[in-house]
Amino acid sequence: MNIHDEEMQKNLEAGRPASGDEVDVKAYRHVFDALRQEPEFVLPHTFASRVVRALVQQQTEKTTVREYVWFGVGIVLLFAAFIAAIVLTGFKFDIGVFSAIKSYKGLFLFAIVFITFLHFLDRRLLRNKRTAN
Repeated sequence: MNIHDEEMQKNLEAGRPASGDEVDVKAYRHVFDALRQEPEFVLPHTFASRVVRALVQQQTEKTTVREYVWFGVGIVLLFAAFIAAIVLTGFKFDIGVFSAIKSYKGLFLFAIVFITFLHFLDRRLLRNKRTAN
């Protein structure tokens, strides 16, 4: 946009007669008249929420790939640390560690039944209230 165009635009906006080529003046007038009018279309009420939902979904997809990469790196490093710890300490797996808890069969049965009962209560009482909100 050159200086002549800017001067013509200022004159037209101020309501003064514009100097210059008649075709240019008519074109500027037509553009400014069009800009003063309200657009004929109206966006739906849900437009903003749809745009936000699309952006969040797009961000979630990008984040998911990044999270899988970091998860994989973490598993590889954890496995490497596990192998290094076994090699450096000379660890030998012995099942005899668990021989002391053989006599607690009743306690293990009670724990399994109790945890199952708590899971049932959680499903029936608490999760229904969470989904209702």
